[in-house]
Amino acid sequence: MSELKYANYIITEYPRELPTMEGGPELNHIFDLNDAVVKGAFHVHCAWVSPGPNPGVYGAHTHPHDEVIGFIGTNPEDPTDLGAEAELWMDDEKYIITKSFLAFIPRGLKHCPLTVRDVKRPIFHFDIQTAVGKPEFQWANDKTPETK
Repeated sequence: MSELKYANYIITEYPRELPTMEGGPELNHIFDLNDAVVKGAFHVHCAWVSPGPNPGVYGAHTHPHDEVIGFIGTNPEDPTDLGAEAELWMDDEKYIITKSFLAFIPRGLKHCPLTVRDVKRPIFHFDIQTAVGKPEFQWANDKTPETK
């Protein structure tokens, strides 16, 4: 039988090198997809946020590309229940979120800090960035972009 033509497009292995972000929350990484994994793929990162008081904070930053972040609660009785409290800043506006959510972050919009507090049960987290390769970060207190 011949090799399947698109088999490399289906990712079933955990990343060998887990992403780290200084000062970022502790996450149980599941998958990463980007140009290094599949040529031409944009960035997708998936992780679990474990129960606990406060797994950490993402600092304020911008990207030169659009981003979608998602936090999905795992209450089978109520999938809208985040099972935690998320505090997300978009520019200078603070949002307190207690429901499962997606947030669209247009390129150039300062976002974060993002804090997730009082996590009662695991939360599935992902971020999608329309960057090919590693996404660029411009930290609010820095002058040079960094990559994730």
